[in-house]
Amino acid sequence: MAEFSVLMTTYRGEKPEFLDASLKSVLINQTCKPNQFVLVVDGPIPDTLDAVIKDYKAQFPDVVEVVYCPVNQGQSKASLEGFKYLKYELFARMDSDDLCVEERFEKQLEVFEKNSEVSVVGGWISEFDKTPDDLGSLRIVPQTHAEITKMFRKRTPINNMTVMMKKSAVEKAGGYGRETVNEDYSLYVHMWVNGAVFYNIQEILCYARIGNDMVGRRHDFRIYKDWKKDQKYLVKNHKQTRFGAFISNLRCFVFIITPKWVKKILYKKVLRKKSK
Repeated sequence: MAEFSVLMTTYRGEKPEFLDASLKSVLINQTCKPNQFVLVVDGPIPDTLDAVIKDYKAQFPDVVEVVYCPVNQGQSKASLEGFKYLKYELFARMDSDDLCVEERFEKQLEVFEKNSEVSVVGGWISEFDKTPDDLGSLRIVPQTHAEITKMFRKRTPINNMTVMMKKSAVEKAGGYGRETVNEDYSLYVHMWVNGAVFYNIQEILCYARIGNDMVGRRHDFRIYKDWKKDQKYLVKNHKQTRFGAFISNLRCFVFIITPKWVKKILYKKVLRKKSK
C-alpha cells in the first residue's frame, strides 16, 4: 500500500493518559502503520505530557517527528507548521484525545487504491465520554461526493479527525492557517471549489472523546461571521445560490443563539444517532 503520514497537534491542556491512548491507537494498534508521524506541540507543555511524547519518540525514532512551537498559536497555525514537515502525498489527521479503530488506515488506503480521483476519505465517528464502550452517539456522514457536497451547503459533512487526504489537494486550496474559527469546514469548502473529490467510508473510523464544553463552544458568534464568509465564497464560485446561502446563514444564526439546553437536545435527538 501507499506510504503515508499522520499529522497531529497537541497543547498543554491535553491529559497525558489521553495522548498516550491516542498515540497507541495510531502507532501500535493499526493493521497498516504510518511511515511518518508528525506531532506538533503547540506551545509549552507540562513535563508529564512531554514524557509521553518522548517515550513514543524513543520507541519509533524513524517514524515520529516532534515539532515544538515556542508559543501557543492555536490548532490552525499549529497544523500549518506541521504540514511543512509532511513527506508523503497522502496524510491522515488525528486529534490528540481520540482513538482510531484498528483498520482505519488500511480501509482508507484501499479507497485511494481503487479510485485515484478521490482527494479526501473520511468516515463516521462514535462519540464517548470515558471509554469507547460507553456507547455514546454516532455522527454519521454521507458517502458519495454528490451527497457530501450537497450537505456542505447546510452542515459540515466531514469528520475532520477521520480524514486521510492528498497533500496536493490541500495545497491547491490554500492550505492551513486560515483566520477563522471554522477552520475544518472552511478548508474543505475551499478544497471542493478547487476540484477535490470526497468520499466517506460508511463505518466508524474514530472514537471521539466529547467534553470540554462542546455545546458551549457552539455558542460563539464568530462561528456565524465566518460561516457567512464561506457561504459568500461558495456563491461566488457557483457552488451555492444566494437564497441557499441566506437560508444556510439563517440556520447557523438561529443555532448560535439557541440556548445551550436546547442545543443538547438537538445533538442528542437530531444531529446524532444513538450507538447500538
